[in-house]
Amino acid sequence: MIWPALLLAPLLALTEQSVAYALATPTCQVQGEAWHQLVPLPFIALTLLFTVMAWMQVRKLAAQGQGQPHLDADTRELRPYFAARMAVWSGGFSTLVIVALWVPQWVLSPCAG
Repeated sequence: MIWPALLLAPLLALTEQSVAYALATPTCQVQGEAWHQLVPLPFIALTLLFTVMAWMQVRKLAAQGQGQPHLDADTRELRPYFAARMAVWSGGFSTLVIVALWVPQWVLSPCAG
């Protein structure tokens, strides 16, 4: 299954930022910033899970020989492998985006402004 990494992982990256932004005001009201730091963890776990699922599909297709282009290869034969590789990149990039946007949450307080 590659579609979760290809489609849901980028949506999870956007959802995580929406949730973190929406929780900034309640975090300041209760003065409890520690739990706000835990918001990205389930999103990172899900995007990593989706990426691993796509990577397993890439490995399976490579073991079947579908990832090896040859002279008389039809491009239709290579499409599943290409889509699976793109899903791995999409899931990995989405995970990296979540982690990169988590860094300002560590450094900056949502109550600073």
